[in-house]
Amino acid sequence: MFFAGVVLLALTFLALYITGAIYDAGKNLTIQPYFFQPNNLSERRLGKPLTAEEIGDSKFMDMLVRKYVNEYFYAAPDPENLARRTRGDSTLAKLSSATVFKEWQNTEGQTIQKLAEDRSLRTVSIIDEIYKPSGSDYWIINYELKIWSKPNDFSIIPETSRGILYMKIIYEPGMRKDVDLKTIHDFLEEGGDPAVVFQFKVQEVIRG
Repeated sequence: MFFAGVVLLALTFLALYITGAIYDAGKNLTIQPYFFQPNNLSERRLGKPLTAEEIGDSKFMDMLVRKYVNEYFYAAPDPENLARRTRGDSTLAKLSSATVFKEWQNTEGQTIQKLAEDRSLRTVSIIDEIYKPSGSDYWIINYELKIWSKPNDFSIIPETSRGILYMKIIYEPGMRKDVDLKTIHDFLEEGGDPAVVFQFKVQEVIRG
């Protein structure tokens, strides 16, 4: 039994040696680092933001339209949020003509006010490509709205609806030329919305 135990012990050490020779965990451990950069701008991006030339004018246009549609529709369960948005110096006001902004105040602004009073949350997303048909003056935006009517309860299924916006837009690449660069810099440093520094103005909105 003594010799059998010695043999068994030797076989155990031999098995450990063979296993270690086949795969040495200490020498084969590698780490592959990956840095995800999901945004071309500075938000949530580890690397250097892309320049305006690298992003391109069409991408800027697309982002500005998406920003506008979000400001036009979203609703937060906060009356102060709506109070800021209905002011004459709000982002939506600066991106809209006076007629469009006034119409928004009398229509969609009233709906948002009711949602805010009911403590409801509404989000908006653009579900297709933003495009302008050949020969048309209007950009076509297909959107989807979701409303959570009960606050702090995301287990309920939101009310979902879809619609179409026809928007007449004046857009020129680059930042506004009627404001000097230092004023723009100070505005952004103070937390101003970057969307308003571009030459983008919605002249007409038709809901389909």
